[in-house]
Amino acid sequence: MTHLPHRKRIRLSRDSYAQGDAFSTTIATAGRHPWFRLHTDLADACVRVLVDLAVDRRAALYAWCVMPDHVHLLLWDRGVTDFVRLLKGKMVPAGRRREAGRTMWQRSYYDHGVRKEESLEDIAVYIWQNPVRVGLVESGSDYPWSGSLVWPDWREWLQRAGRG
Repeated sequence: MTHLPHRKRIRLSRDSYAQGDAFSTTIATAGRHPWFRLHTDLADACVRVLVDLAVDRRAALYAWCVMPDHVHLLLWDRGVTDFVRLLKGKMVPAGRRREAGRTMWQRSYYDHGVRKEESLEDIAVYIWQNPVRVGLVESGSDYPWSGSLVWPDWREWLQRAGRG
């Protein structure tokens, strides 16, 4: 019998999620396939699913950015793992309709519990500026698949701060 190498644990322990903290989360597509660049309607659908989930679950969705091959979130939810599981599950059928047989999501995801000394606003700006850093847009406020339910005027806020 062949033994597989031990997988590096990229997720926090289950106890970490019960603290009620906000989490910065990155959910990658399988093989970093650029689903959301190849199928921009999937990026639109992903934003709708994010907003619907946040509203239905009464989650605080501080920031999101749907990149070509991953999704960044900054959120508080009573069950972050459930939020991510539901997001992935709701997106899979739409992905299968576009590329049957291709796995949509990486098996796990990366998350980081926001510490007291960290600024939610700074993390949100980092998320919204991701498309700028990789050259997709010149201004983070121009990227169509970013947003916030907590700060509806986030685009203007970015521009006023000279980061938009």
